[in-house]
Amino acid sequence: MKAYQSTINELLQKYKTSAEQGLSSNEVRQRLEKHGPNTLPEPPRDPLLLIFVRQFQNPLIYILLIAAAIIFFVGNKMDAFIISGVLSFNAILGTIQEGRTQNILDRLRHFITTTSVVLRDGEKEVIHDENIVVGDIIVLHEGERIPADARLIEVNNLKIDEALLTGESEGIIKTSGTISREASIADQINMVFRGTSVLSGSGKAIVTAIGSDTEIGHLHISIEGIRTDMPLKHELDRLARGVLVLIFILCVALLGIGLLLGKTFTDLLVMLTALFICVVPEGLPVVLTLVLVTGAHRMAKKNILVKRLRAVDALGRTEVIVLDKTGTLTRNEMVVSQVYVSGQLCSISGSGYFKQGTIRCNGTETMIGMNPHIDALALAGTLLNRSEIEYVKERDIFKIKGEPLEAAMYIFAQKLGLDEKKVYDAYSLIYEIPFDREYAYHAGFYKYNGKCIAFVVGAPEIMKERCHNFDTRAQESLDKMLAVGLRIVSVGAITLNLDQVENHGNDLTFFKSKLESIEFMGFFGIQDAIRPDVIDMISQSRDAGLHIVMATGDHKKTALYVAKRVGIYREGDEVVEGKDLEALAYDELMSRLARITVFARVTPADKLRIVRLFHDLGEVVAMTGDGVNDTPPLIAADVGIAMGGIGTEVAKAAADVVLLDDSFVHVVSAVEQGRHILYALRRVVLYFFTTNLGEVLVVMFALLLNFPLPILAAQILWLNFVTDGFLDVALAMEPKEDGLLRQDWFKKSRYLIDKSLIIKTLYMAIPMGLGSLIIFSFYYHTDLDKARTLTMVTMALYQWFNAWNCRSERKPIFEIGWFSNRWLIAATVLVGVLQVLVVRMPMLQRIFKTVPLSAKEFGLILLFTAPLFFFEEARKWVVRTREQRVDSR
Repeated sequence: MKAYQSTINELLQKYKTSAEQGLSSNEVRQRLEKHGPNTLPEPPRDPLLLIFVRQFQNPLIYILLIAAAIIFFVGNKMDAFIISGVLSFNAILGTIQEGRTQNILDRLRHFITTTSVVLRDGEKEVIHDENIVVGDIIVLHEGERIPADARLIEVNNLKIDEALLTGESEGIIKTSGTISREASIADQINMVFRGTSVLSGSGKAIVTAIGSDTEIGHLHISIEGIRTDMPLKHELDRLARGVLVLIFILCVALLGIGLLLGKTFTDLLVMLTALFICVVPEGLPVVLTLVLVTGAHRMAKKNILVKRLRAVDALGRTEVIVLDKTGTLTRNEMVVSQVYVSGQLCSISGSGYFKQGTIRCNGTETMIGMNPHIDALALAGTLLNRSEIEYVKERDIFKIKGEPLEAAMYIFAQKLGLDEKKVYDAYSLIYEIPFDREYAYHAGFYKYNGKCIAFVVGAPEIMKERCHNFDTRAQESLDKMLAVGLRIVSVGAITLNLDQVENHGNDLTFFKSKLESIEFMGFFGIQDAIRPDVIDMISQSRDAGLHIVMATGDHKKTALYVAKRVGIYREGDEVVEGKDLEALAYDELMSRLARITVFARVTPADKLRIVRLFHDLGEVVAMTGDGVNDTPPLIAADVGIAMGGIGTEVAKAAADVVLLDDSFVHVVSAVEQGRHILYALRRVVLYFFTTNLGEVLVVMFALLLNFPLPILAAQILWLNFVTDGFLDVALAMEPKEDGLLRQDWFKKSRYLIDKSLIIKTLYMAIPMGLGSLIIFSFYYHTDLDKARTLTMVTMALYQWFNAWNCRSERKPIFEIGWFSNRWLIAATVLVGVLQVLVVRMPMLQRIFKTVPLSAKEFGLILLFTAPLFFFEEARKWVVRTREQRVDSR
């Protein structure tokens, strides 16, 4: 009999567990040893041979293979073999790099850990999902991912999103009843399945399948996989194809010119093939992957988990950051610091979620039983708490499963001395209305002493409309508490006859109707301390040109208080409430958007509209979120950032980036790291295209001047694979630049390769091409082999100087520091040694058709190539001087 067809008692007996106690620790250990962890099998890694073959599946490599075939058939068999050999060597390097990349991605996956609440030895525990076993009793909260297939044994308005399995977009209302007939997954309404998520409500279930035995395991779907798609790589591939088309057209034109100049078809074919080889940036895809993945790994070490590498590009271009308040700007350690009851304000001491603290009213310490009005607040806070609090001693932090506000109200009751066991024994739940943003309250109906008592907690403006005794003193106290930035939860209650509520099942509409006229009991004033490092980081962010916007569900006064304290709101800024987003005309909103820094009382639908409004302005938007309802705006934003500590598992799954430490400091750090990685990519691309274009110009100028081929195909490949192969990797390791968070550092560009990059490429490539051709022209009449050797060495030195030029697009070398990139120093020394060997070692001389060079000839080459370094330094000086003049105006 299947789990959904079994009764709860049958399943409890089958799995030898208890709905109240769960499994024992000893039983859990035995089941883990027998059945293994609750994990899905990882997809098998490709064998090395397949990875090796895949290195040749690139349009650029196809061009080189065609070139090798052409050279072979025109008679230069050695050059053809060299091209083939170098391509094989490049494939070996690519295989090694891909293996390293895969290892880094595997390590990144281990950062993505999900947790669940289970009953073990009669106590609730927060454990990693992989440690869940069959027979475990799991506790379900809103916003959590289901860790395993399980049969429901308790439900409180539980609604599950099962689109992952069924494709059904609407949430499924669940029940704990038995289903006797055969049912499809979509109809198994008393089951929950791994990978689905809790939209609302709560519940308890017994685990019936883990790992590969789950429904999602049968489908072999990896819901937590890290995507490795890289639009930057596609952009460069498109660019490379465009360049190849341009070169093909150029080659056809040059072929015609060469024939008119009297060159033989064979000579032209060899020369134009060499031109094609010059164009191909063979190692660029490998280096791009290395830069992105290594950068993502470095960010993970800083508690910034990049789940999708495409987010790296968007992080570097981010212009607007839309923030939630709780947890990001604040510590998310909710503490009830004041309560209002019966016309008086009481203060509460203590910090975090520690149970130590006192309640004082009019200077007198109050305990349970001394003030019935405060007792009632504590009772409501205890009965309506569905959160679980875990203290991580090693990190000195609290982890909350569920709603932090509920945890704060529960801790208040504990400080007062309320015995929760006695409360649960005395009050039995009849019906619960989980919190929903639509009606902004949470209510529970309880049987007590032959009557039904309903406790309600919710937003003060909503509760004010429902409470018949909300007076001016309560309003004045509310204003005072809001003015000091407290988050307010209003508490009310109503007593009903049992016969009014006992026979209405799960009729939500009926129970909501009973809460139209309730008794106001008081306020919880809840404080969430500002993170100490946020204020400076907000200031730096504004200096960086980032538009920081707070979008919160809090009351306007609370939101404005916090925004002013941290520096998000400044004189002249505007505040808009969620209701105004609907009321204001689109044109008016767009005209005011640049001045708006606070959105208060917003819903997730409002957040989605905010993201779209900024997109309409052409801005790149990063959005933070933590709740299940934040999923649409997280997906809509260019970078969705989920909070790793307070965030729901659903939000983490939807996000591109997960902050393992929820602080805003790490949001800005992620943007800074994104800019650094983007700049590293630009640096590498600038180097590649400059050196390759320099080679193209040498060959093209020689053909137009009716010179012999100045550099052979094998020599070009030596430069592209050996010289470029080491220097580009070293450039990618350049330390993080200073001033990445300055507004003038980064100018918005929709593409990695923009007009300024093209100008810099031409500025450095033209002298490289001309200088190399001049060297060749000195010698080719008397000794063609020496002329070509000199040209190859000249191009090599140009590439060395070019690598040092490309360390920064703006800063001079003396400001960067000669020794700050040790990788580049080591790579320069290495390629220098290899270059000497290729002109000195007899075996390499035969392969690459080189001849020995004298010290005088090396000196001549240095004389021609060194000015490139100073030309670029002069350009940087001119650019900085012009910018300083503009800034001084």
